[in-house]
Amino acid sequence: MNQSDIKKLGPIQSLVQGELESLETRLQEILDSDVPLIENICTYLNDRPGKRIRPTILFLTARSAGSPEHDTVTAGLAVELVHTATLVHDDIIDDHLVRRGKPTVYARWGSDAATLIGDYLYSMAFSCLAEARMFDVMDILARVTHDMSVGELMQLQLRRTLDLSEDHYMDMIYKKTAALFSASCECGALLGGEQNGHRNLYSRFGKNMGLAFQIVDDLFDYVAADRDLGKPTASDFSDGRVTLPFITAFRNAPEPARKRVSDLFTVSFDKKKHWGEVVSFVQDYGGVEYSLRKAKDFAEQAKGHLMDVSSSPERDALFVASDYVVERVHAFCK
Repeated sequence: MNQSDIKKLGPIQSLVQGELESLETRLQEILDSDVPLIENICTYLNDRPGKRIRPTILFLTARSAGSPEHDTVTAGLAVELVHTATLVHDDIIDDHLVRRGKPTVYARWGSDAATLIGDYLYSMAFSCLAEARMFDVMDILARVTHDMSVGELMQLQLRRTLDLSEDHYMDMIYKKTAALFSASCECGALLGGEQNGHRNLYSRFGKNMGLAFQIVDDLFDYVAADRDLGKPTASDFSDGRVTLPFITAFRNAPEPARKRVSDLFTVSFDKKKHWGEVVSFVQDYGGVEYSLRKAKDFAEQAKGHLMDVSSSPERDALFVASDYVVERVHAFCK
């Protein structure tokens, strides 16, 4: 997490600092193993943690929805384990060698170990829930892990589909990314007691926040440099993944420009030689502007779902979190 992210997330996460601290302690405890390979990889993963956005919105939702009487930390732990497992598996599928500025598990230990550690993290998530007898939360996360698997398979099937429609893209990123945001909020509402009866509204908030989050992630490929992200740019395009910025530009561009970028996409792409040309194509034909506007629209829709929820510091922090997922790209779009 860079200093800018820490500064922006600080006021949001301070409201649930106790839960987040307990989460870190629990992660250390459950990932401790007497099997050296498991111990080494899990320690490596925890050495540079992510922003914990999904557990954060679960904890905030639980407080906003009522007075949590159940073990929200275990639910947040399961969500974070599922999320981490998907990242480990994604890096294998996408042949990614760097994440968060350091080698991926796949790059350091190979595909066999990375596949198995991802499976291990999934199993730990559901084992924790079963031990705590949190069967309603388990049901939600079982459903979302299915959706995420379908989303990954959709992405694999649709690779190198140059004329991918925006609707297909939205369906895919809902399943791949937004579904876990939605599930995090739904779990939070459930554990908060649903005193205001708005479980579905929290779930919709998470869905729209997650859609905004993924669109912004896809935007980074076209507006930031490798050093800014801690992972390689051009990875989506070079791997044959079509995202909203490219979909929009390809839809808007004249035929000669479409033909040129089609040739690069399908035949002869070389990052050093051609990436600047692809970035210019996406920027010149409205891909960045449209995608940023779409992300902002989803963030606003997310907040709209909670307008009828009783005002509280935690609800307002969810609003700020929804804005944050879009604002993190602004510095690169100026």
